[in-house]
Amino acid sequence: MKKFLLSALILLSLTATYAQTDFNPKSSFKVEVGLPNNATNFAFRDLMQGLVAITPSYQFTMDNSFSLGVGLRYGFFNVNEFKNNIDMSGGMHIAGIFGKIGQEKFYGKFGLDYGVRIGYSMNFFDTNKNQEKLGEPYQNDGGFVEPTLGLALMSNENTSFRLALGYAFHGFQFSPYQMGVDNFSGVSDSKLNEITTYFTIGFGYSYYF
Repeated sequence: MKKFLLSALILLSLTATYAQTDFNPKSSFKVEVGLPNNATNFAFRDLMQGLVAITPSYQFTMDNSFSLGVGLRYGFFNVNEFKNNIDMSGGMHIAGIFGKIGQEKFYGKFGLDYGVRIGYSMNFFDTNKNQEKLGEPYQNDGGFVEPTLGLALMSNENTSFRLALGYAFHGFQFSPYQMGVDNFSGVSDSKLNEITTYFTIGFGYSYYF
């Protein structure tokens, strides 16, 4: 009887230990869809409104939870037609590529994935003013850095869903000539001397393999 009880206790202990085993991710494909919210540069915050940021990526997580990833970034910011008096319309497209370093670790079904994306983007200012002036969108390029945080919840052994947060710093100053005009009415040069940043909040999906 004692041996039976001891065996039962050992079996229950092993079962509980197995049930509490944390998920250890390896390779994963991720996609995030978010809403960008302009943060700095007065003119960018006042004139443009973020509509979407889409970020597909591949990530490899090592046994020590250190992770490396690569991915693509697309973002679109629309001209706020209700906040300009020069009949401007259109928007700005951001198309970029990045590498990511960070950490991804699960505690039961709950996961924490944080890191920094470092990348390069092409920016297309597709406004009616540029079409009139240049006959095409104005283009520039530059680097960007984006600290990120993902709060994930496993749905099964291969997939998880997450709340995705990011704060992107782009290496260009938002200026009138990019939009096809000589100046922004009521905006002094001192309010333009800031890099372009935006905060993104959205949802993501991960597939582990």
